[in-house]
Amino acid sequence: MLKHILTPLLIFLTVIATQAQISQEAWLDSIQSDSYIGMEVWLDDLELSETRHSDESAAFGFYKNNPLNSTEEVLSRLPGMSMIRRGNYAWEPTINGLSSGQVNVAIDGMRMFGACTDKMDPVSSYVEPNNLESIVIEKGGAGSAHGSTVGGAVDFKLKRPRFNNALSGSLNSRYESVSNGFSQSASLSYGTDKLAIRMNGGYRNYQDYTDGNGNEVYPSGYKKFNYSLSGAYRMKGNDLINFDILIDDARDIGYPGLPMDVAFAKAKIGAISYTIFEPVNWLSELEFKAYANAVDHLMDDSKRMDVPVRMDMPGDTKTYGGYAQASAQHGVHTLQTKLDGYATNAYAEMTMFIPNERDMFMLTWPDVDRQDIGLFLADQWQTTDKLTTQLSFRGEQAFTQMKSQMGKGQFAVFGYDEDDFSVNHFVLNTGVTLNYEWTDKFSTKIGGSYGERLPSVSEMYGFYLYNNFDGYDYVGNPRIKKESSYQLTGSFKFQPIEKLELNVSGFHYWFNDYIIGYIDNSLDAMTIGAKGVKVYENVDGVTFSGFDAQVLYSASKSVQLLYSVKATYATDGHGTPLPLIPPLKNNLTVVGRVKGFKIQAEGEWSMAQNQISENTGEIATPAYQLLHLRASKDWSLDKISLGASLGIENLLDESYREHLDWGGVLRPGRNFYASLKVGF
Repeated sequence: MLKHILTPLLIFLTVIATQAQISQEAWLDSIQSDSYIGMEVWLDDLELSETRHSDESAAFGFYKNNPLNSTEEVLSRLPGMSMIRRGNYAWEPTINGLSSGQVNVAIDGMRMFGACTDKMDPVSSYVEPNNLESIVIEKGGAGSAHGSTVGGAVDFKLKRPRFNNALSGSLNSRYESVSNGFSQSASLSYGTDKLAIRMNGGYRNYQDYTDGNGNEVYPSGYKKFNYSLSGAYRMKGNDLINFDILIDDARDIGYPGLPMDVAFAKAKIGAISYTIFEPVNWLSELEFKAYANAVDHLMDDSKRMDVPVRMDMPGDTKTYGGYAQASAQHGVHTLQTKLDGYATNAYAEMTMFIPNERDMFMLTWPDVDRQDIGLFLADQWQTTDKLTTQLSFRGEQAFTQMKSQMGKGQFAVFGYDEDDFSVNHFVLNTGVTLNYEWTDKFSTKIGGSYGERLPSVSEMYGFYLYNNFDGYDYVGNPRIKKESSYQLTGSFKFQPIEKLELNVSGFHYWFNDYIIGYIDNSLDAMTIGAKGVKVYENVDGVTFSGFDAQVLYSASKSVQLLYSVKATYATDGHGTPLPLIPPLKNNLTVVGRVKGFKIQAEGEWSMAQNQISENTGEIATPAYQLLHLRASKDWSLDKISLGASLGIENLLDESYREHLDWGGVLRPGRNFYASLKVGF
C-alpha cells in the first residue's frame, strides 16, 4: 500500500519543485508525422528540417531515448505498442495485441525474417537506436505499404550520412547496476559536397539481473556487437546513390522464460538505392532499391543443468528483395506507388542427443521458399479545405514451396500430398480514411479497411515446434487459409488552449479465418513434458477492440506533463479471451529543467489482467505500480560537447511482471544507471 501512495506523491512533489525554476526552452526532440503513415517517431538529435510538418506534435518528445537504451525499450513506450518478453533480450513487438506474422517489421523498407522457430530473434533485435533516425508505426491495414498485413507495420529508418559535414563523432557509455551491465557505442561521420559517410558501432555486455525480491534471474545475461556503415554519393542534378551495411552479432543469450538459450543470433544486411528527385515536374521523387540479408540463429541448452535430453536447434533465413517507389503531386492529389518483391528461404532443424541411444533428427522448417510480389497505391486527396481523404490499395501474389524431400515425408504421415507443398496465395489490402479539420483546435479521423495476410512458415510447415507458453508442440497446416480482417478506426485531436493537447484513438477489428492452434488428440507429443499437440486452424468470429490516448500539458510554460493510457480486449467467437493480450496501462511523465539539469519523473500503472485464456494455461497477472527518476546535463566545451545522465528505474524495488512476459519471470528490481557521452 505504501508503494501505491508514494508513486504519485513523488511525481507530484517533482512538479512542485521544478515549476518555478525551469528555464523556458524549446525541446522538441521527436516528431509525430501524419500522412500515409500512422506515426513517425524521430530519434536523432538533428534540427527540424523542411521534411517535417510544421504542425507536428511535441507530445512524442517524451519518447526520445538515450542511444544506449535498447530498441525494445523505445518501442514499449509508444502508443498501441506492447512487447512479448521471453528474456532480457529480443522482445517481440505487438501492435494493438497483434504480433508475429500479423505485423510486418522492416528495416528501411527491407523485408527480413527471423531465423528462430521459437520467435527468439524478432527483426527489431537486429537494430540499435544509435543507427536509427526514426521509427515508423502503422496500425492495422495502414501498414500495407510494407506488405500484406492485418496488424500493421514497424519500419526502422536508418540514419543517413550528411553532405558538407566536417569530421564529427560521438562516444557513449552506460552502466546499469541491476545486471552489472555495460553498453558502449561510437559513431563517426564525414561529408563533402559529393560524398558522405557514417559509421556506427555498439557493444553490450549484461550479466544476469536481479528481480524486485533480490533474487538473481538465471539465465538472463547476453553479449552483443552491432556495426553499421552508410554512404551517399551525390550525382548530377542532386540524384543520390545510397548504400547501407549492417552487422549484428549477439552471443550467450539467456532466456529464463524458455527451456533453451541462444548460443548466437547473427544478421548481415546490405542494401543499395538510387533516388531521383523531380525527374519531371509532377513527380517529386523516384527511388529504386535492392537489398539482401541473412540471419543465423542457434538455440541450445548446453548450459542448462537440469535438462533430461540435450538439444540443438539451428536455423537460418536468407532474403533478397527490392522495390521501386514514387511520389507525385497532381493538383489536390498526393500520390504514392510502390512495386516491391522479395524471395526468402527458411531452414531449421533439431537434433536430440539421447543418452545411450541414436540421436534423433528432424526438420522443423523443412527448407521453405517464398516468392512474393506486390503493388501498393495510395492517394491523399485534399477533398475540401477541411476534409482530406486517403485511399489505399495493395495486391500481392505469393508462392510458397517446401523443397525438402525429408520434410515432405514428415508431413506425408498426416495425409498431405505433393499439391500441399506448393501453394499460391493472392492477398488484398484496401482502405479509406477521412480526416476532417473542424477548427484549428479540433480534428477527427475515421477509417475503414479490409486486410489479408499470408500464413507464416511455422503456420504452414512448422514441424513439432514446442511452445513453452502453453506447453504444446505445434504442427503446421499446409492447407491453412489466409487470415482476413475488417477494421474500423477513429481518432480525434483536441487542443482547447495552447498549453493542452489531447489525442485519442480507438479501433475494432473483425477477423475471418483467424489462425490459431487447436489441440489434436490424435497426435502424440514429441517434446519431453509437452501436454500434447496443437495444429494450426482457421476460426471465425475473433474480435479485437481497444484504444489509446495521450494528454500533453505545459504548465505555465515551465513544466510539461504527458499522460498516456492504452488498452486492448480480444475474444474468440465464443467470447473466450485470447491469450497474450495486454491489460490497461497508464503512464505519467513529468519533464523540466532546473539550473541546466533536465529532470524527469515517470510513473507506470498497469491494471491486473484477469481476462485470460484458460485453455492455453495462461495465468492472471496482478496490477503493479512503478516509479522512475532521471536527471541529465549537457556542457559545451569549445568543439567538444559533454553529456551525463543518472537515473533510478523501479525506484521502489517493486516485484512485478508484465502480462506478456513468458514463464512468470519477474522483471528487474531497482536499477541505478549512469551514462556519459562525448561529441566532437
